[in-house]
Amino acid sequence: MGGEKGNVRYTAIGRVSDRVLVATYRHFSSGPTAEKYLAVSQKVLNSDKVLSQQSANVPNALEDSSCLMQADTKYMYIVFVEKSYPERTAFDLLRQVRREFNDKHAEEAAAATENSLSKAVKKWMVAACTKYDDVTAVNKVSAVQAQVDDVKMTMEDNVHNMLRQHEKLEDLEDKADNMRQEANKFRKGATNLARKMWWQNCRLWAVIIFVTIIILMIIVFSVCPPCRGE
Repeated sequence: MGGEKGNVRYTAIGRVSDRVLVATYRHFSSGPTAEKYLAVSQKVLNSDKVLSQQSANVPNALEDSSCLMQADTKYMYIVFVEKSYPERTAFDLLRQVRREFNDKHAEEAAAATENSLSKAVKKWMVAACTKYDDVTAVNKVSAVQAQVDDVKMTMEDNVHNMLRQHEKLEDLEDKADNMRQEANKFRKGATNLARKMWWQNCRLWAVIIFVTIIILMIIVFSVCPPCRGE
């Protein structure tokens, strides 16, 4: 099935263990032949240097197309796109291909022979490639999703800030409680100390008054003979 815009051109999925291309799909009928795309895809799959990377833009794969790939421990996912096609959008397509393939063909793919899954893969690959063939539409969706993600992150940050503020308020409340307890202890201590000092003052004045009375009695007896019985 030919693509209307020619941005997405060819996809391939290869098994890493034995370097077999289990599925291929040509979305754009113009340009290099399917055999050319297949040969280049096989060359990319056979490359240990490319396979050592989880994702890569393979340089000089084809003259009129960019070749990008993603790989995991089991499979490599390859896409050919128009030279000016945004790299980020191409990797988004590869992520969708990877997700769809693992969801729908994980069990049968392990023993699949060369190109044996191409017909089954085409059922959903057409829709995926058609969607990503329209870069403007995809980027609009991506922009909206990015805005949603930004709002989500902002909300999460606000929630975290609120939680931190709540924790700070709880800390302040704990500190206020501690200060109130210390103030109560200080107040009780001050009251007890004031009471103790009051009793000490009372005893001191009692002693002073007693001594004063004794001194006055001594003076009176010393200057007043009748008081002494003389």
